Amino acid sequence: MDETATAKEVLHTTVDMDFEDAVLAIQLEHELADFETINVSHLDKMIKGTLGETVSKVALIIVCHPQIAYGALKIDPEIAGMLPCTTVVYESPEDGLVHVHHVSATKAIRDLGLVSPDSEDSLDQLVKLTGEKMQVVWKNIKTYAK
Repeated sequence: MDETATAKEVLHTTVDMDFEDAVLAIQLEHELADFETINVSHLDKMIKGTLGETVSKVALIIVCHPQIAYGALKIDPEIAGMLPCTTVVYESPEDGLVHVHHVSATKAIRDLGLVSPDSEDSLDQLVKLTGEKMQVVWKNIKTYAK
């Protein structure tokens, strides 16, 4: 990842597997890179269960890496609200493919200006660390690419 990239620059791919298998595989790839799974939330099931509305299959894989969390807390405990990291897996009705999409939480913290100027160097280091950790995950996810 480019350190100067903005949070709008995301990781995205499609995978050659069905939705449920993709959710499990993507979760496992995060865990193999030392991210801890906080939760897997199926938004489609939540919406159907509470609102009675049907949407395409969508799952949020919510993970946290201990080094990233520690670094964020050292900078400012208030930015912990931007953690953990989330990767979304969804079925697209437009193309029928299973998509995997990730936006960097640490880049969002940086891009929103949520830290004081004296913490910007520490945050830049955290963005770099996050990029390195996610590149490991993403390299492995790409092996499932369609």
